[in-house]
Amino acid sequence: GLEGIELDARDLIDPSKRGDVLAAALKRAEAALSSGRHAVVYTSRELLAGETAAESLSIGNVVSAALVGVVKNLSVPPRFVIAKGGITSSDVATEGLGIRRAWVLGQAARGVPVWRIGPEGKFPGSSYVVFPGNVGASDELAKLVQRLSR
Repeated sequence: GLEGIELDARDLIDPSKRGDVLAAALKRAEAALSSGRHAVVYTSRELLAGETAAESLSIGNVVSAALVGVVKNLSVPPRFVIAKGGITSSDVATEGLGIRRAWVLGQAARGVPVWRIGPEGKFPGSSYVVFPGNVGASDELAKLVQRLSR
């Protein structure tokens, strides 16, 4: 089964709420993984924009850092990790999973590479799926999660 864990971007950009939101998400993710389910941690879809381009970039960085933080602090190994979006996927790989080397195993779907995490990374030998933001139909990610969950 799947455990959906939404991180509300409005809460993430509020420093007074961020820590509690991330702690609760991590606790739910670890409980799901410990019970044999898959944790799906995602952010709310509302686009939050600042008054300037720099403020908007800062908001995006805070939201990405939150996702990275959940991955980085996981103590229960997942069967696989999927990250969606170019910058998010890069940050999850290098900062969240500590990947320095990986082997490309193939494609999980057209244009969606699967890596095997190298020995220095968190969860070595596990699969990491890099799902670009502009690839596939709107339901492609959901179908991929279903296939990998079997």
